[in-house]
Amino acid sequence: MIFFIYSALFNAFIAGLLGIVVILKNRKDIINRLFFGLSCAVILWSLSYWQWMSADSPQLALFWSRVLSVGSLFIPVFYFHWILAFTGLNKQKKRVIQTVYAITFLFLIFSFSGYFIERVEPRYIFAFWPVPGVFYNLYLIFIYFGLTAYALIILWRQFKINTGVKRQSIKYVIIGSLIGFGGGATNFFIWYNIPIYPYGNVLVSFYPIVLAIATFRYNLFNIKIIATELLTFSIWSFIIVRLFLSETLQERLIDGGLLIFLVVSGILLIRSVSHEVNQREKMEKLAKQLKIANTKLKKLDKAKSEFIAIASHQLRTPLTVIRGYVSMILAGDFGSMSPKIADPINKISESSKRLISLVEGMLNVSRIESGRLKFNFSVTRLEDVITSVIQELSGRAKEKNIRLRYKKSKKPLPELMLDRENIRQVIMNLVDNAIKYTDKGNITVDLKQDGDNIKFCISDTGAGIRQRDMIKLFQKFSRGTGSTKNMEGTGLGLFIARQMVKAHKGRIWAESKGEGYGSKFYFTLPIK
Repeated sequence: MIFFIYSALFNAFIAGLLGIVVILKNRKDIINRLFFGLSCAVILWSLSYWQWMSADSPQLALFWSRVLSVGSLFIPVFYFHWILAFTGLNKQKKRVIQTVYAITFLFLIFSFSGYFIERVEPRYIFAFWPVPGVFYNLYLIFIYFGLTAYALIILWRQFKINTGVKRQSIKYVIIGSLIGFGGGATNFFIWYNIPIYPYGNVLVSFYPIVLAIATFRYNLFNIKIIATELLTFSIWSFIIVRLFLSETLQERLIDGGLLIFLVVSGILLIRSVSHEVNQREKMEKLAKQLKIANTKLKKLDKAKSEFIAIASHQLRTPLTVIRGYVSMILAGDFGSMSPKIADPINKISESSKRLISLVEGMLNVSRIESGRLKFNFSVTRLEDVITSVIQELSGRAKEKNIRLRYKKSKKPLPELMLDRENIRQVIMNLVDNAIKYTDKGNITVDLKQDGDNIKFCISDTGAGIRQRDMIKLFQKFSRGTGSTKNMEGTGLGLFIARQMVKAHKGRIWAESKGEGYGSKFYFTLPIK
């Protein structure tokens, strides 16, 4: 009997504590108010259970068992209403809620009559156990089991369609409900002369605890705060009881001092946990905001890339036409030109070439960033590609009195599987840059086998690279040390070269001792 009395007091304490905590958090929220109503119903049921178990007369036991039935009537009703509010279906199911409350108040009218509980009589180890009436049987079928089962079905449907924290909260509510109502259901066996004692009564506290956790904005971080508050309040209650039961002055002083210490340390502990939870919530909000901002930035970047692709494509056609007509003029297709006109036409030709080069670079960047750059891999001798580039650019090197030479490998190098045109563009860009940023001296191209790779190197005696420029050398629109002397560069060549080499599973980098000491550019391609 002692176990059943203390389990009832434990349920009342937990329900009362949680009800106060939840309603103080937010009195205006319907979810919090319904939970408080549920807590009051559990408190009424639990305290009546305690008085009924402690009664020493059949009249007193019958009275408290009927008071208990009032609490038991409203527990599943408030629980059902809370579930609908928690899942956001309370407005949709408004008629259902009104019908449930109407039926409940109809049962309430008969709760203190023989139609609900006829009498109490000795059963098994209990001196006074209630005998159910007709309305009590109906209450069990339609309210306790029927309404609870309906609420669990709603929860299960919501669990399947929700995700994230809300889904986890619903899962815990389902588990807590099954444990709590399952524990409470062990009280009904003896009502119908089934010799199973209500030892599951102590489990009734499970669903108020889980519902309280879910009530706090569906945020599972609040588990720590609730658990800390419950532990702290329970220890305080235990010490207060000890203080009142103390028989000597020494025991009261010890318990009083211990209570003061635990109150101070408990408050500090709750504040510490609350601060930690608040910080985690702020971090979670910031992470969500960053995710949203990142998504927006990706959309903007995609829009930018699409704009550049469209604009570049639209520019390329008229520029090609301009270059074609300029070439025809220079070739004399429209008649001979005077020396006075030839110089500006040559400048137009050079400018159109630079513009076309810029447009091609922008289009390549757009294709790279959108993943639309296509590769046509085939077996290729890299030496032939280099020879072709050297022959094409040797004229420019001679104009600047620069010695451009290709240092061929003594041993024949293996053929590579690569996109000839893309790799040719990489080599063209590196050799062109070397000529552009070298005013005098030598440019040497070297190709050799380095383990499982073919290693390309081009060294010059030009402007060199400052260390602070090295880190941004292969970025878009980055320009080298000598960029002020060579304004015709687009700043895209090395970026495109890196992407091309990367697509071939290779690596590209640069070395320089500093400004005025020349530079070396390398890239490696795997032998397949």
